[in-house]
Amino acid sequence: MKCPRQYKRLASARASFIIAAIMAGCGDPDPRTVRGALEKAANAVEARDARALFRVIDQRARQAMASIVTDRRHAAELIERDYPAEDRAAALAGFGGAQRATDAADLFAQRCATECLADYAQTLGAPTSQTPRAQGELSVRTAPGGVLRLHLGKDGWWGLVWNTEALSQERTRAARDRLQIEANAEV
Repeated sequence: MKCPRQYKRLASARASFIIAAIMAGCGDPDPRTVRGALEKAANAVEARDARALFRVIDQRARQAMASIVTDRRHAAELIERDYPAEDRAAALAGFGGAQRATDAADLFAQRCATECLADYAQTLGAPTSQTPRAQGELSVRTAPGGVLRLHLGKDGWWGLVWNTEALSQERTRAARDRLQIEANAEV
C-alpha cells in the first residue's frame, strides 16, 4: 500500500521534530538555568578541568579574580622594575601567586586544584530542592545530598558561590597595594 503524500510530509515533520528534540538535549548545558549550571559544573569537575569550572562560579568571584590578577601583575612589574633586588622577594611574597597567573581562570585553577574539585565531585548533581536566599542567591540541595549556594549574575548565568566574600576583600587589598606600590615608584 502506498502512503498518500500528505502522510509522508507528516511523518517527515514528526521525524524532524523528534530529531530536533533529541539534539536539544545533546547540546552544551545552559547555565542560565540552575540545572544547566550544575550540569556544566559537573561536566567540568568530571573532566578535572578547573578552567572550565571557573566559567560556572559566580560572576562576582570571577570578576574579583580578574581584578586581583590585573592588580597583582601590575604591582609585580613595578616591584621588579623599581625595587632593589634584595627587597623584591619580600615585596612579592604577599601576592599569593596571583601575579604569576595568566588570567582569572588560571588563578582559579591554582586555587581550586585536586582537593577542591574532589569536594565538588561529592556534592554536584541534579537539584532536588531550592531555597531562595538574600542577594539573588539560592541554596540548592542536590541528589548526592550536597547543598550548594548559587548566585544569579548580571550576565544571566547561575554560578556556584565560591569564596566570594574573601575574594572581594582580596580584590580591595590588591587594588590598595597596587596604588601604594605605584606611589612608591614615583618617589
